Order: sequence, then C-alpha cells, then structure tokens
Amino acid sequence: MSELRATKHSIKAAVAWINFKYYGEIFFELLSRGVKIKILLNDDENNQRYLSDIAFLNSQGAQIRLVRYSGIMHHKFCVIDKLKCLFGSFNWTESANIRNIEDLNICDEIALVNNYLLEFKALWELSKSDIKLLRNPLRCNCCKEPLVNILFMEQENDYQTKIDVIQQCACAQKTIFTDYYDIGIYNNYLGAVQQFEDDIYMAKQSGDEIFYYQLVSQQDFIVANYLSLVRQNRMGCPIIHAVGVKRREWFNKHDQDYCYEIIWKERNTINYVENEYPIL
Repeated sequence: MSELRATKHSIKAAVAWINFKYYGEIFFELLSRGVKIKILLNDDENNQRYLSDIAFLNSQGAQIRLVRYSGIMHHKFCVIDKLKCLFGSFNWTESANIRNIEDLNICDEIALVNNYLLEFKALWELSKSDIKLLRNPLRCNCCKEPLVNILFMEQENDYQTKIDVIQQCACAQKTIFTDYYDIGIYNNYLGAVQQFEDDIYMAKQSGDEIFYYQLVSQQDFIVANYLSLVRQNRMGCPIIHAVGVKRREWFNKHDQDYCYEIIWKERNTINYVENEYPIL
C-alpha cells in the first residue's frame, strides 16, 4: 500500500484478485492526483463482488478490466511509474495480508521492469482466442508442424516500406500477403535500434557492464514495444507470430546469402518460432 501511495504517474497491474474494500480508496486517491491506472483482474466471482467499485473507479478515469482465459489469469505484478515492479505470490486480499504465507518482491532493475511492461501490454491487447491460438497454433497438413505467420519488412525505395507476411512450417514457405506502406514504418524501427547504438558502444568500451546491460535492455524494450503494433494490423491474418528482417550472411570474403532474421516474437511462441529462417 505504501508503494502504491507513492506513485507519481502510472500503475499497470495484473493481479488475480484484489479486495477493493482495502485498495479502492488508494486507487481513488491516486486518480484524484492524476495517476493513470490500468489493472487486469481474473474474471471470477471473487472479483465480481466489486463490480460497483470497479465501475466507479472506471468512471473516475481508471481502466480496470476483468479478463477470462482458458485458465486463471494468475499474475500478481504491478509496475509503478515504469520504474519499479512489485511481484510475487501476494494477491491484494485480506487473506494474503493476514493469514497466508506469501512473498512480495520490489525491484527497480530495468530489464525485469521492462519484461513486465511487455507482458502487461500483451495481455491488455491480446484476446482469449488470440492466447489460445498462440498456445495451440494451426499445423501443416503435410509435416504436422506449426504454421507460423511472420511479418517481414524492408525498405523498398526512398518512400516505401515493403511488408510481406510469410507462412512458414517445416516443409514449406509461402508469401500470403504483400503490400507497401510509408517509409516511416521501417525508419521508425531503425530509429529505435540506432538511438542507443553509440551509448551501447561507449559503455562496452568502458567496461561498465551494468550500464551496458541497462542500455541493451532499454533498446530491446523500445524495439519490442514498437513491433508489437502488428497486433493492431494483422494484414488479414488471425495472428502474427513474429516480425523479421532480411539479413545478409557472409560465408567467406566473397560468398554471401540472405536469411530472414526474427527480431520480435509474440507471447507464447518461443518454443516453435525459430530465430532465423532460410529464404526459400
């Protein structure tokens, strides 16, 4: 409660169960100070008892959702001001506070905070059917392996970004979508990558490992945050599993080839989306 009350700008929380008898007053206090609040709760009878409290807080500017998946939304984490994360077994309930044996960790390590921010963004933007499709992807009738939809982008000319969606499995690769968009789409990706490159190089040269890994983590977060926009435009596909770019691969001084390098993977795809694919 003390950590919540100290919030200055924003709260993003995914907590299985919250007792609004205890926390509702804190949320209202924060809203009155202009703090932005986004909360995901498991949709069950425990939280439905507080629908009137939730409706009131939402009318004051909060964004609180009850979500239902095939299993329980069992997270217990909260990112405060994008700088600090509370996480552990602790639900925000009376039982957790006075009866149960629980743990609550408070961490400001940037890589961990960013990972939780990306997890919250995924759960906020993905539906129950999306999560089901990611966990149980469609499979090829021939090789029986997952059918993976990968969006690839490249600069076409000075004004356009070429977008292809490739459907990949173990036995085939085919283009199922092609279109052209403003060059800003590709340039924004390059900008996200390049804005840290000089500082990362200097940190590595200086031997400052902590600062180096903080910069790399921040770069990864910004790139992933940008590329996750494919959830809003899926190019006619039910889901985009990953985003990639063409990468030149040198075998020796004279011989080269291109491959598809994966630069972002959707939630729940790490076990079946490879890090790179040959161009067939």
